[in-house]
Amino acid sequence: MPMVTQPSSEERGEPLEVARDLDATANWEVRQQVRELLAPVGGLLEEDAVLVTEELISNAHRHGTAPRRCRLGLLDDGRRLRIEVEDTAPEQPKIRTPDRTGGRGLVLVDRLASSWGVHNHRHHKTVWAELSLDQPGTSGHARHLAPASKWSRPKP
Repeated sequence: MPMVTQPSSEERGEPLEVARDLDATANWEVRQQVRELLAPVGGLLEEDAVLVTEELISNAHRHGTAPRRCRLGLLDDGRRLRIEVEDTAPEQPKIRTPDRTGGRGLVLVDRLASSWGVHNHRHHKTVWAELSLDQPGTSGHARHLAPASKWSRPKP
C-alpha cells in the first residue's frame, strides 16, 4: 500500500481521545491506552493496533527528534482507529528492506494498517496510521499476518 499524505486530525477538526508526550510517557502506557480504547473489539485487531502504535512510536524515538507526541482516537462513530505520532526531524519515513538490525517497522505498519502516511507541517511531521474496526478479527487488511503457530516448523 502506498504511503498517503493527509492532514492531521487536528487540522481536519477531528478530536482524538488520547494525547501523550512521548518524551515523558513510557511506551507501555501508550500501549495500555490502545488496549483500553479497543477493549470492546479485542482479539487480533487489538494486537494489530498495539503493534502498529509501538512501531510508529519506536520509529519516532529512533529516527525523530523531540518534542514527540502521540494521539490516539476512534473516528467515524468508532469504525476506525487513528494513530498519529509527531516529531520534529525533517527526514521522511520510508519502507526499507529488513536486515539483521531492523527495517521491519514500516513493513508491519503497511501490512496491518488500512492506510498510513505522513503529513508535513512547517516545523514537524505527523506519521499516521488507521485501522478499520468494521471487520472483526483483522485490521480490515487482506494481508493480515498469520499467527505464529502457522509459521512454526512441525516437530520431527
